[in-house]
Amino acid sequence: MNRLTTSKISIFFALLPVVLYLGAFGCSPSAIAQSSTFSLSNLNRNEQKIDKSVKSKRCVKSIKVGKIRRSYVVNTPYGYGDKPAPLVLVLHGAMANTFAMAWDTRMTEKANEHGFIVVYPRGIGIAKTLMTWNAGDCCGIAKLRNIDDIAFLKALIKQLREDYNVDGDRIYIAGASNGGMMAYKAAIELSDQIAAIATANGTMMTSELKPGEPVSILAFHGTKDHIVPYQGGPGGLPFWKIIGTKAADNVKFWAERDKCSANPVRESIGNYVKESYCNGANGTEVCVYIVNGGKHNWPGGRGTIISSDSAMSKLDATDIICKFFLAHPKMRTNIEAHK
Repeated sequence: MNRLTTSKISIFFALLPVVLYLGAFGCSPSAIAQSSTFSLSNLNRNEQKIDKSVKSKRCVKSIKVGKIRRSYVVNTPYGYGDKPAPLVLVLHGAMANTFAMAWDTRMTEKANEHGFIVVYPRGIGIAKTLMTWNAGDCCGIAKLRNIDDIAFLKALIKQLREDYNVDGDRIYIAGASNGGMMAYKAAIELSDQIAAIATANGTMMTSELKPGEPVSILAFHGTKDHIVPYQGGPGGLPFWKIIGTKAADNVKFWAERDKCSANPVRESIGNYVKESYCNGANGTEVCVYIVNGGKHNWPGGRGTIISSDSAMSKLDATDIICKFFLAHPKMRTNIEAHK
């Protein structure tokens, strides 16, 4: 076993108690209250004129899909009411949970600023820990149990549209790592409902590449990511391994599928390169941020501090994602209302 592998395993087991703690208490009322308090104290109240008389609210809910009861956390933003609001599902990575995802990404704060309803679904694990998504060839308990997470997301979207005033043309998914893999799978299999997805350090792990409606894609990749390698190939964690797809192949697939321009608009800014494939069908776009030296972290997330990932800390993925989503609603080719 080489020194790099030994180091990675040591770090993993050093952080495991923290992961287990967050998993055990990630959706408890006290944890939700703590996260909500932090969100409100750090909100930039001057960015937008939002009706503060209607406060943001957070709650834990569940839905039964088949024989399994699945839970999720919902945050409605300031000013939520009669006007249909965009909906963002945020999928945690493998071994993580809803609380850790909200804390790392600060998505609740940004959703409050931009007027999104943000939902954090919970994957499948053991005693609310070590949770994963079945994104095809990955990962963990969800994969071993052959959990139908597409059925869960489909049922969840349906339930949220019944319970909340959701803009049916502005339904989005953002995911990290295994959650990003799941977002890709949802973009393929739920393309009639999803307007756009965003992934951080995710890749396509499904062979289900059926044609469907165009979906806008936003991706972030670090060139030194050894868990989901930017160049594809072997990766994963000590408990399981993956063979990932090249980031460039993912981008090519979606750019061609969405009928975007063949030549991207390329920008080099600091330590990253942004490539945008524009003018896709129904207004879609495929955009990728390639971070030179970036590791397996949410760009701009709190996790970049813990892991000393200075390369990934220079981008604010959450803010970029929210703006990308707002710029890419679902544009339908027919006038029939979505059912």
